[in-house]
Amino acid sequence: MTRKFQVTIPKSVREKIGIKMGDNLKVVDKGELIVLKKMDKRRNLLDLAGCWRGYPENPEELIEELRKLWSTWKV
Repeated sequence: MTRKFQVTIPKSVREKIGIKMGDNLKVVDKGELIVLKKMDKRRNLLDLAGCWRGYPENPEELIEELRKLWSTWKV
């Protein structure tokens, strides 16, 4: 542990679970145990919780807003 509270993950562990520079890890507190979990590139809906602040609370209104936004995307 460095003075900035950074830790080094051993190369053998990084290779075993496929961690590369730039990957995101989720830190999970399990009491006296800390778990580092490699995050999937795809985002989980729970990871987005709270980011919709300011959007309509009514699901139909929200879906309509999303459809408007999606229609502006280029595929």
